[in-house]
Amino acid sequence: MEPRQRVIQKSIELFTRYGIRQVTMDQVAEEVGMSKRTIYEMFRDKDTLIKESLEAMNELYLGEVNEILANASNVIEALYKFGQHGHRVKSEINPLFFEDIRRIYPHLWEAQKKRSKPSGGSLSCGILERGIKEGIFMHDLNLEIVDAFFSVMMDTFHKKDIFPENATPHDLVRNIINPYFVGISTEKGRKLIEQYGNLFE
Repeated sequence: MEPRQRVIQKSIELFTRYGIRQVTMDQVAEEVGMSKRTIYEMFRDKDTLIKESLEAMNELYLGEVNEILANASNVIEALYKFGQHGHRVKSEINPLFFEDIRRIYPHLWEAQKKRSKPSGGSLSCGILERGIKEGIFMHDLNLEIVDAFFSVMMDTFHKKDIFPENATPHDLVRNIINPYFVGISTEKGRKLIEQYGNLFE
């Protein structure tokens, strides 16, 4: 593995374990066995290292998402597998990681959201289009409107401070995500949602 890749990989491990603010460039250098000067020769500053680490994480995430899509028999199965995958990934990441990006590095957070959209359009739009072709989502949906709302809904979903303290991710899925997809689904889609509902149990 190239030195630059080693630094990024180790930085991702440290950022997701301790949060971004807690990790120093000295710590990164020590963990990879390099001098801090060498690290700064590869990355101008910590912001640059964070940005490239987020890009690497996003590339990995999109690869995993595309694999799920390719192996799912229908779009509802893919959505629930996304949920399971996301729950597993988040359980392995310190919540401080996401809080630090949103609060301390908002410009990187916004850039990360933009990078999550493939060049051909948003991932959610592609899912909606596939669902319509499969007869799972209603054929007369305005994809631009539905996709825009979905993006806002998912942003809201991650703002824990607006929900009751005892609300679990399962509660949020059952009361927000499921009703949304039921509302845009055909009868075939609603039956599939009911069939795969136990995946969040």
